[in-house]
Amino acid sequence: MEQNQINLIELERMFDELAAKNWASSTELFPQEFSRKLAQECQRLHDQGEFNKASIGRGATKTTHSEIRGDFTLWIDENTVSPLQQNFLSHLQTLLEHLNQSFYLGLKRFETHFALYPPGAGYDKHIDNHRGSGARKITFILYLNESWKKGHGGELSLYQPDHEDTLITQIEPQLGTFVLFRSDLFPHQVEKSFQPRLSITGWFRNDAS
Repeated sequence: MEQNQINLIELERMFDELAAKNWASSTELFPQEFSRKLAQECQRLHDQGEFNKASIGRGATKTTHSEIRGDFTLWIDENTVSPLQQNFLSHLQTLLEHLNQSFYLGLKRFETHFALYPPGAGYDKHIDNHRGSGARKITFILYLNESWKKGHGGELSLYQPDHEDTLITQIEPQLGTFVLFRSDLFPHQVEKSFQPRLSITGWFRNDAS
């Protein structure tokens, strides 16, 4: 696999997993060096004060609650992206096209942001879209943490759609791990981190609502 190119063979394997389980993960879709460069850019932009405290809710109910959601985010704007970020957005466009070809989702666009959880922060259990509503169809996460250890916490916990207290899996936020899941199905949470936890998170949308 060439540097900065996604592994299309691995993408097909992920899609088989997504079709079977409605979620999938991979450590081989993105080259490690590409993920490492994104991690460095994420950390640099955070250190420069470019991130904002993440909020919950929409419209008039939008607010910040650190005890519920403790991350800081920087939305990636295609009008002001760096060359590295533009490369990542190009990969997302490729993924969108392949998702539409394989699953007929009618996806129109994506939205994405860098996220950094400081030590002690997490995100309580939630669903990205309630079933049958909203434009977000597929959630994606690329983790950007090199040398992450078990005791550092910060796992993504996925729960059964119809039994939200039943844990399906926990995914460690290791550098280069990429996750896809149906935005309207899975209750999930970010376990409390004990080291700074970096990622790029976003959604493929059909913009129907």
